[in-house]
Parts: sequence; structure tokens; C-alpha cells
Amino acid sequence: MPLHRISLVAVACAACGLDTFAISDGDISGLPQQASFTSAPPPSDEPTTSAFMTTGATTAEPAETAETADAVDNCELAPECQAGAVEDGEQCDGCGVLRRSCQADCTWTPITCQEDLDTCAYWRLPAGELAWERVPVDPNAQFAPKSPVLAAFDLEPQQQIYVFTAEAYHVLSTSTLTWDEAGTLDTLFPALPKPIVWAASLNVAPPKTLVTIHAGTAFFQYTFVAETFVMSPPTTCCGEEWTGPNAPASPNDLRDGWGLDAPDGWFSGDPQEVCGLGALGRQFGYHIYIGDGFVHPENVGFYANNEEPCFDFYPKIAYTEFTPFTYPGAPPNDLVGGAASLDGLWIFRGE
Repeated sequence: MPLHRISLVAVACAACGLDTFAISDGDISGLPQQASFTSAPPPSDEPTTSAFMTTGATTAEPAETAETADAVDNCELAPECQAGAVEDGEQCDGCGVLRRSCQADCTWTPITCQEDLDTCAYWRLPAGELAWERVPVDPNAQFAPKSPVLAAFDLEPQQQIYVFTAEAYHVLSTSTLTWDEAGTLDTLFPALPKPIVWAASLNVAPPKTLVTIHAGTAFFQYTFVAETFVMSPPTTCCGEEWTGPNAPASPNDLRDGWGLDAPDGWFSGDPQEVCGLGALGRQFGYHIYIGDGFVHPENVGFYANNEEPCFDFYPKIAYTEFTPFTYPGAPPNDLVGGAASLDGLWIFRGE
């Protein structure tokens, strides 16, 4: 049975004696701070100042030899900096900083954009904005992920995003931008195998949220209501929608995705055209999946008779051509780990 058909059936079967899993509250951690960049502290206490930034001094002077004489002479006569100093400037690309280093002859290297994973815990594109915000790793956030993210999904009524690493879950409040809870995967989803491949959610029957998680070789369906995840029977991967002409090669090839209750202007596919089997009835929304190099939109709806589902895929779109990923500061495709859509778009760093 197609995975979304199972999800939608879960709305009608939420009271069928299924197991429930309670979620505990945690202490609220500190608010992640805006990215700020400082120089790597050199061993000496003597600071130097340049037009780029101010930084500390250098490593201990190397012993002078014939090969280092010129460098030592320059450091004595016309130094630009102290050898070994490193200076960081503004953010660049999706997860980098402008950086230069002081060489042995006390001259600066050219300024280049270098990747720095600590500057990108996650990226956020607020609703209505045309540029991404990059949020750095907060070492003081007790409940924040400490390893690469594998998947994420949002709970719209609760204003929360659940983020998953290999062994743990982490809960981000989108209203306060704080990591409020964390725990092991086994305590939240005891029946879920590892690793999680991707997850997605749809808020099609408020206050209930339908959650689909692809883990191991199966799809797992949950309905979140009254602070509890209610599990439906798992479905072996993969339904007929994954064999259509526009479907990804395999669900295992996807990084993550998110659900849309209605088009957001980034995607304008015609359900009637892609389904092609008569008039549509209930149209719940879309799923957007991120793969390597491409984005794969999927329809989520039923035909007019309300019995036959249409979960077919639309033609894939190049990642760098999908509207939100054309905006300044967009996350690099190869660092997408988790994705969620709640008052904007959120991408959590993976690998």
C-alpha cells in the first residue's frame, strides 16, 4: 500500500488500540547566537592589528637556517603579521568564512572562502524572506545535536521541529529558537529500526499531524496528537508511486524532505496533469524530497471518488534551480541532513 495512503488511513484509525509513546519535557537551553567570527588564538600574547581583523600573535619563532633567513629578515624588517596567526571575516558560500593566514615570512595569504562546519548548525529561510540565515553551532545548547543530522519533521500546532541523528532525537522550538528536549531514539520510537533515512510530515487534520519515517527497509506511520505519537502498522518499502516515470531511483537515495499543505509559490505543478486519471477530489498537499543534485516533488491527494489515491511524482528539479535554493546563503546540497517547513524553511546540517 502506498505510504501516504497508510498515513491518511491513520487519521481514521487513530483510536484502534495502537501503542502510544509519550514525550517528556526537557529543560530549555540557551538561544543560539548569530554567527560571529574570531581569530584562532595564537600561542603568543602579543596581538597584531590589520585592516582585515584583529588577532593574537604567532607561534614561537623557528630556528633560523639558510632556508628561513629571508623569512626571518622580513619578519624583522617589514612584517605584515605574526607568523601562524589566522583571521576570519564574513560568512561566504553556504557554510564557509573568509579566512587568511600569516605565513612564515610574516606576510598574509590571499583571502579565500574556507568551509567551517561550526558556522552552520542549520539554515533558516523565514517565510516571505529572500535570503537565508545561517545559525552556528552553540556549544552551550544542552539539547542541540552533537553529530550530523539524518532527518527532521515539523509539528505545526506545537511549533516544534524534531531533528534526528543516528542515535538521538532533538526538539527545536521555532517560536523561541531554543533546543528544548533531547533523548534516545529508542525511547521515542521503540519499534523504529536504524538508521533513519528521511522523515516528512503533513498537518492535514489539525490538531493531528501525520508523520512518515523511512527507516531500515520500511515506512513507519505515526499520528501525533495530544502530545503522543500513535503508530500505525509499518509498510514494506516501496509503494507503486516509487516506480512511476518521475520517481527517484530509490527512497534510500533521498536526503530528507518536507510536507506542504498548500503550494507556497516555489512549486506550481498541476495535480490534474501528473495524475491524469480524471477529476481530483481531496487534495492534501505535496511532499518535497531532496536528493543529490535534484529536488523531487510528490503529489498527495485523492481522485474525485475519494478512494483512489494519487501520490505520483512530478518531474525532478535541479537543486540549484529550485526557488528557495537560488536565494543568497542557501545551504549546499551535500550538507543537507534534515528539512522541515514551518513558518519558513529549515535545513539542518548533515554530511
